[in-house]
Amino acid sequence: MSDEIFEGVEIDDEVKNQLAERVNATLQTKLDEETKGLKSKVDELLGEKKAAQKAREQAQLEAKQRAEEKAKAENDYKQLFESQKAEADTLRQTIEKMNGDITREKITGQAAKLASSLTKDTGRAQLLQQQISQRLTLVDGELRVTDENGQLTVSTLDDLTASIKTAYPFLVDGNQASGGSATRSQGSAERSRQITRSEFDAMPQGQRADYVKSGGKIVND
Repeated sequence: MSDEIFEGVEIDDEVKNQLAERVNATLQTKLDEETKGLKSKVDELLGEKKAAQKAREQAQLEAKQRAEEKAKAENDYKQLFESQKAEADTLRQTIEKMNGDITREKITGQAAKLASSLTKDTGRAQLLQQQISQRLTLVDGELRVTDENGQLTVSTLDDLTASIKTAYPFLVDGNQASGGSATRSQGSAERSRQITRSEFDAMPQGQRADYVKSGGKIVND
């Protein structure tokens, strides 16, 4: 390269060699500096690329962790909600059962009381209790009388008792007085347990079954 630089120039070979060496040294130094600078720039770019890649990976990792934490929190909340809902349902069912038991107990108790006031016969009392129970319900803690379709009425317990007496005379005891009046009452009670075939056929199916169970007799018209 030095020969090309001094080609055509008349100069002493020794001087020419010295100059060539200096030029080559200078060029080499400049080339080394440029190469070093280029290498530093490449290293810098590679470092920036690695830093950017690392930052991107870190961001992706943090996003994944946040998503996992969110999913876990949502799952925990869902499980907690479902657990609380199950507990609430169980508690509600328990309360409903207790209320149902209280209602049945009050209705059964009142029906048994009314039935025992109508007859001393255990079998007939049970049949009367069943019929009376079907006509009672509990509203706001108070016993109320319903009609045969289960609709609330303004009737009192005395009204219900009178209605049962009319509907099921064959299940109701006669007057328990003594003497001649007792004899007449017993005869009346006995007749009340006897109905004609046409009267029996006119009864609802359930009432006919109750009549037969009570030992009632059917006579020809």
